Amino acid sequence: MFKKNKEKKFYSLSRKIRADIIGMLFKAQSGHSGPSLSIVEILNYLFFEKKIYKNFNERDHFILSKGHAVPALYSVLYNLNLINKKELSTFRDIGTKLQGHPDRTKLKYIELGTGALGQGLSVSIGFALANIILKKNKKSFCLVGDGEIQEGQIWEAAMYAGAHNLKNLCVILDNNRMQNETYTTQTLNVMPLKNKWEAFNWKVLSIDGHSFPQIDEAFKKFYLEKNKPTVIIANTIKGKGISFMENSAAWHSKVLDEKSYKIAKEELV
Repeated sequence: MFKKNKEKKFYSLSRKIRADIIGMLFKAQSGHSGPSLSIVEILNYLFFEKKIYKNFNERDHFILSKGHAVPALYSVLYNLNLINKKELSTFRDIGTKLQGHPDRTKLKYIELGTGALGQGLSVSIGFALANIILKKNKKSFCLVGDGEIQEGQIWEAAMYAGAHNLKNLCVILDNNRMQNETYTTQTLNVMPLKNKWEAFNWKVLSIDGHSFPQIDEAFKKFYLEKNKPTVIIANTIKGKGISFMENSAAWHSKVLDEKSYKIAKEELV
């Protein structure tokens, strides 16, 4: 019964996070809906189950390398009471703390300004190395997109991390199979994912990125890993949670009109 209640609470919070994302994007009349909605369960787990920012001064490190999905992170920070409702409503306004891509000069909870794809993993490796040198039992998490891993810098970083056995490093790959307004296979096919990461000496876990039990099991395996970095291939649905957005490349950054916003809100109740 406890496990069922825990899962129910998890999925309920995911709907709340999604509703806040949609509200933010509708008010701004800009932003990236599809890629924000696909990472909700992963962020939900890290920030509410593992509580990686519980003590921000002694936190584990988190970098959202696919920075265009930052509405999901802002929604999480709002639900953690780290930003308020008024601030949430300023998304993409001139001078706001909540820029369209993460800006660490505006908001202290952002650990790296991202948006130029491919760079986040290199910085996450820096955090992982620093924690090893300082003998701190901290983890370094980096969330990347499947379109993003077409960048060469990702693979240079992956090779380095694997060669140096950075066991405190975890990459979560949001494998929603789309980028911009098309499919990754049509731009530059990144498959086979598992074989590639294994070749760079990573522990590879493939999961349903919206399933609490599978997410929970994968991260538990990461925390137990003693020899190598871990990549969790989270197979997700772009636009998850809103019927007309799911698996639609058109909703990468399409603006919500009044009608679509109303439907989305009703589906997330």
